[in-house]
Parts: sequence; C-alpha cells; structure tokens
Amino acid sequence: MRNHRNKRPLVDAALLLVCTASMATAGEIDPSSSDAPVRGIIKSVHQATLATDLQARIIRLPLREGQHFQKGDLLVEFECGKVRAELDAALAEHRGNLATRDNSRSLKKLNAAGSFDVAIAESAAEKSEASVQAFQIRVTQCTIMAPFTGRIVDLIVNEFDMPAANGALMRIVDDHNLEIELIAPSVWLRWLKAGTAFSLLVDETGTTLPARVAQIGAAVDAVSQTVKITGLIAGSAEGVLPGMSGTANFNTAGQ
Repeated sequence: MRNHRNKRPLVDAALLLVCTASMATAGEIDPSSSDAPVRGIIKSVHQATLATDLQARIIRLPLREGQHFQKGDLLVEFECGKVRAELDAALAEHRGNLATRDNSRSLKKLNAAGSFDVAIAESAAEKSEASVQAFQIRVTQCTIMAPFTGRIVDLIVNEFDMPAANGALMRIVDDHNLEIELIAPSVWLRWLKAGTAFSLLVDETGTTLPARVAQIGAAVDAVSQTVKITGLIAGSAEGVLPGMSGTANFNTAGQ
C-alpha cells in the first residue's frame, strides 16, 4: 500500500496561485491584507492507492466505486490455495528440522554427536523457520483490509482478474477527516499563525465551513512569494467531498 497523504499535486498549487493573483489584481487589493481573496482546496487527511506483489486471482471484490467502508472491512480477497499449500509444506519441513535438531542435542549430551552436527541441525531449523515466516506473511496478503474508514474513489480491477505484480488495485479516500489546503501570500506571515480562524465558502455546495489554521508551510516559494497553509474544518463537513474548492475569508479583527 502506497500512502499519498503528504503528496500534493503541483497543478493544484498552481491553480490556487493563479486564481488568487487574478482576483487580487482585478480588485486592486493589498495582498498583505487579510481581505485578500485566497482559494482553498478540500483534501482528505488519509488517502491511499492499494497494490500488492502477490500473483493471484481476485475471488472477492465486495465493494464498488463510491461505496463506504469501515476500518478493517474486507476490500480485496485473492485465491491463495497455492500459497497456503506452500505454507503447509514449509511447516512440515520445519517440524522435521526441529526433530533433527533436538535429536542432535540429545546425542551430543551422550557424546554420540559432535558440536558440528548440532550446529548444522540448528542452522537447518532456523532456515526452515524463516521460510515458514515468509509464507505466513504471503498468506496475510491474500486479503486486503481497509486501513481507515472511507470510500472507494477508483476501482481499477475486477473480480477474477489476476493483477500484475505491484499494479494498482483501487484508490481509497477518508471522507470524514478533511483538511483545507491554501496558497497564501507570504506577507501574511506577519500576522498568520497556527490557530488563526477563517472560513471557506465552498463553490459546489454554497455552504460556509468554519476552520482554523493547523499548519504553516516550512518554506516560502521565492518565485511566487507564497506559502502553503493547511487548515482543519472546525465544524460539520456533511456533504463536503475531497476535491471541492472555495474562497477563504480571514477575518483577523480581534485576533
């Protein structure tokens, strides 16, 4: 599973910057003022593209695009008869190596076996134990469980498909834990700080979301003289989906 929580598409930042600059120019607003318009994009705190290196056929794919799931729900199940048979064979071999090791130790106590024989038996037991552990890990890959509560954005495979190794299976997103990404003028750093309140008027729904600044970017873009800001929604975000956008309003009166 490849987690994309910290990856931010450059095109999003570019769109935010262009919109902000054009709005400020049209209204001749001082960009250092909190009244300067800033665009924001709603993103999910958790999102992931699920994949596996297991070479097996999909036998269960219980959900479809757009459907909700809870953390721990089954998302994908593979046909793993061969892997389980290989695990059984590894377990049988390991039991035999353990018996040989224990017998060697007993013979050594009776001076009927040397230290070299015991070392070889112990090494074989350790090797087969590692093989068992490797197959046990492969068996756990026969099912993919939801790492968080959310929804399926893209379903890339179908039941009975045999995906390529490390090929993407589906893209999932947490639609409950949302954040707002803003690209603001760097001069706002004169007054902007974590905890600063603002609101976002969402284009798609027409609703206004109360929010607070959670994190300020670690560096300023020297070319555009902007800084990335992350805000967390302070109230209900019902009906709001990742990818929606809107205009942020910072009212710094009294702050």
